[in-house]
Amino acid sequence: MNKTFKKILIGVGIIAGIGITGYLGLIGVVWYQFSVGCGMDDGPFEAVTIKPIEITKNAKEFQLAKNGKLILENRNDTLSPTLTLIENGKVKWTLDTDTRNTKGYESTGIWEISNVIITKDSDPIKLRFTGHWTYGAEAGSMEIDRDNGDNKFCLSW
Repeated sequence: MNKTFKKILIGVGIIAGIGITGYLGLIGVVWYQFSVGCGMDDGPFEAVTIKPIEITKNAKEFQLAKNGKLILENRNDTLSPTLTLIENGKVKWTLDTDTRNTKGYESTGIWEISNVIITKDSDPIKLRFTGHWTYGAEAGSMEIDRDNGDNKFCLSW
């Protein structure tokens, strides 16, 4: 092999290596966004555990597996909605869905959750809904650990 051909071969190898590394990096970022985060949607937000609140007659109740009920309380337009899990007649946890608890979303607010569909009623609890917040009414999805209330939710435009 002559020197010119070796230099060309090394140059092509370096360029191909950079291209393959960049491509794998891009695939890794996309995989992370769509499997760990919310993809192109807003979030992930995390509802925080709060002390149980009084449940009003306007609350919506959803039956879950294992003698469970998920109670949605849309409080008013200055307070964010809450979700309460009641199992066997006892409150297990209450979550406040305030989006301001998430870094980067401190100036936003959510005031209503509607059109709730429970897609999994055991553990984890999964639901789809419409979230009415600062940027309009958007489709949302949420996954909640039934034991301790750990959760994440996303809002999509």
